[in-house]
Amino acid sequence: MSNPFERHGIGHLSASSLNLWAAEPALWIMERLLGRRSPSGIPAARGKAVEAGVNIGLHDPALPVEACIAEAESAFDRETALNPDPRRDEERKKLPGYVRGALAELRQYGLPDADGYQGKVEIRLDDIAVPVIGFVDWRFSAHGLIVDLKTTERLPSVIGASHGRQGAVYATAHGNFGMRFAYAKPAPAKGDGRQVQVLEMSGDDVRAHLAALRLIALSLGRFLALSHDARELAGLIVPDFDSFYWSDPSVRAAGRDVFGF
Repeated sequence: MSNPFERHGIGHLSASSLNLWAAEPALWIMERLLGRRSPSGIPAARGKAVEAGVNIGLHDPALPVEACIAEAESAFDRETALNPDPRRDEERKKLPGYVRGALAELRQYGLPDADGYQGKVEIRLDDIAVPVIGFVDWRFSAHGLIVDLKTTERLPSVIGASHGRQGAVYATAHGNFGMRFAYAKPAPAKGDGRQVQVLEMSGDDVRAHLAALRLIALSLGRFLALSHDARELAGLIVPDFDSFYWSDPSVRAAGRDVFGF
């Protein structure tokens, strides 16, 4: 095989994969090289469920919000059926607030492209032998916009680095489209202000985050080139089990099995 990625069976990269390598390399090795995948956490399941409910509401503007909420709740129940996380019930109670707020904001954009939801995109980074792929939430071609929905407990004032790298992939794949993140929080208490914050990336933002992705990918490639043996590579990295990445008991147990302590 001609490059370190393919040597380890990696045919493509993604912003989420590169973000994980940058933040917690040990978990990246455990999941991506050794195949010890972590179960989806409750926050991730919440985000997917809210997206599912919002998506049907965007494509059918006449659909009652209650039907969109029911779709989100069903998606959440399917995703978390075997998850013992004690936060499950509390997070489920928040779904109606997320869906209502996100739909109130995003229905103003009109109909998204029929083929836009979770549409696959692919870009190339200089000197990186494999492509970087991603899946957009919604494309609004009538407005020249890509919109990605994030559920959060607190509305941010800026787009963080990990989201910015993700958005840079989407924006680069779509040429001159704008890239916006819609951050939704649960239904606020009375008088608690807005429920959704929309932030847009500038061209400079896209270029800076794309450059960062390339450097992260180069770092990963150099690391993978050190050995064809995934176990040997795992022995070069020490996990930080105090990190929230290892908060799930099953993930932490798998990490202790892989790294030996």
